[in-house]
Amino acid sequence: MAGMLTAAAALWLAGTAGRWRCFQKMGCRGWEAVVPVYRTWLLFHELYGSGRRMLRLLLPVYNVYILFRCGADLALAFNRSAWFGLGLTLLPFLFFPILGFGGAVYLDGSLNVRQPPYTF
Repeated sequence: MAGMLTAAAALWLAGTAGRWRCFQKMGCRGWEAVVPVYRTWLLFHELYGSGRRMLRLLLPVYNVYILFRCGADLALAFNRSAWFGLGLTLLPFLFFPILGFGGAVYLDGSLNVRQPPYTF
């Protein structure tokens, strides 16, 4: 029983530390990654420009899509694949430390700007 609690605490600590570094890379203060509702609002504000979009998480079935979409968009904002975003959603205690402590650089929404392939 004590071993399981120790393992759960270690996984929680790894996920929180990775999320802390991830938020620092996004230009936020690290402690903001620890406050549960505020970190979700801040994440939606950084990714989509409006924190009020997180209210969509209150919709019963649509919230699953929003969670997966948010993970994919966060991964794309760090120049990772959408499959990495799936990992962020399903295994955050493993993928947030990879994102936070790895060499990924936050692109600050530059992927959301769509440009035509050829300009004449």
